[in-house]
Amino acid sequence: MRRGARGWMAAVAAGLALAGPGPGAGPAGAVEYRLQVVSLFEHGIVAFASPRELEDGAAGPGLDRLEATLDRGAVSPGALLWDRRVQPASLDAARAWGAAPVEATLVPASEAGRNWDTLTWQGEPGARSVWVLSPTGRYTRELHRLALRGTGPMRQHQPYALPRDARPVAALRLPLNFVWFHEERGSIWRHVAPWLDLGAGLGVVVGATDPSPTPDSVYVVVQHAPGPTTYKAVLSWRQRPEEHERPSLHERTR
Repeated sequence: MRRGARGWMAAVAAGLALAGPGPGAGPAGAVEYRLQVVSLFEHGIVAFASPRELEDGAAGPGLDRLEATLDRGAVSPGALLWDRRVQPASLDAARAWGAAPVEATLVPASEAGRNWDTLTWQGEPGARSVWVLSPTGRYTRELHRLALRGTGPMRQHQPYALPRDARPVAALRLPLNFVWFHEERGSIWRHVAPWLDLGAGLGVVVGATDPSPTPDSVYVVVQHAPGPTTYKAVLSWRQRPEEHERPSLHERTR
């Protein structure tokens, strides 16, 4: 893992505090926020959504059902990708994104009926926090589709490159080397801010690695609401063409 992964201590038990005190010990005026993230294989969102709900920015009962199913921990463990945990950005990376560093508590997903990775922290209303997901595996590399819930209903999005019509998008796709270059210089937010729609308090920047043999990286940007809020991100991943393997050819025995 790079840049955004520095300083992260892997959680080995539910409720393990990261980088300091738990969510009950925040500065005066801080409120509690939660971020819930899950990574699914390619058809994880499509299986619940209607064709109309697959239009960019759409909401509907199928996406509500997806959210409720995840809340119950009822999505099969075999549908989840377990090699991609979300983590707070490092101090330097947070500053480059114009965000506040945070101290978070992680309750990880488990095969015992918990689908979400849940991070809880104390933050200042109106501030911004950034969360990084860098897969440790080498397969199922492309983040293809997302379902995001901020202050409104869950909505489906696909990550797009810089929009030509100057309208911001909730899921923005940029080359990962571009993100790293400007992150190191402390200027990435200046390039992202005009194009990322945080109207619902939640946006995603995909650091695309294509055609690299490594998976995309994901930056989840949270704009803190005035009061306690739970933000949710469902990430749907697919294989790139170069990952497809030819089926084994065996002679059929009689």
